[in-house]
Amino acid sequence: GGVNREFLSYEDFIFFMLSEEDKANEVSVRYWFSCVDVDGDGRLNNMEMRSFYAVQLHRMQCMGHEIVPFEDMLCQMIDMIKPKNSDHFVVEDFLRPECAQVSGALFDALFNLNKYLQFEQRDPFMERQKREDEFETDWDRFACIDYNRLAMEEEAREEEAMEIDWVTVDDEDEDGEDFNSLGL
Repeated sequence: GGVNREFLSYEDFIFFMLSEEDKANEVSVRYWFSCVDVDGDGRLNNMEMRSFYAVQLHRMQCMGHEIVPFEDMLCQMIDMIKPKNSDHFVVEDFLRPECAQVSGALFDALFNLNKYLQFEQRDPFMERQKREDEFETDWDRFACIDYNRLAMEEEAREEEAMEIDWVTVDDEDEDGEDFNSLGL
């Protein structure tokens, strides 16, 4: 039997984060493929994909976004990924080198509305810049950007804490009582 838990271990969380942030690597592709392949037949068919996409359609509607019909999304994905059989995807369709950078778009469409909408509204100039940056993988890019964001937040907290310390010292000096009560 499989492991029955109601929580993610640290290792599970790291595996998930790597899979979520870098959908271009083989381990991630296999992970997301297995999530969608509900019947375990090694093929992603329209029924399986449509059931996951229905949640995203509902979210688009609730958030007031333009609705992208399943058929339009699927047609776009077939055009980009070019599966050997247009009736279904197999994991090998996603693992071809020419598909590495676009295969994650299908999984984003099915699981991560924000990333899918970013993909839909992508700027060609930014895409070229992304291809030419120093990062080898999407994970490297994510880790660097998030590390810098966290470092800036920490720096802002430290600066705020220093300001509060100075305000406290200034307030104590203003009343003049603190030194006099000590007999100084």
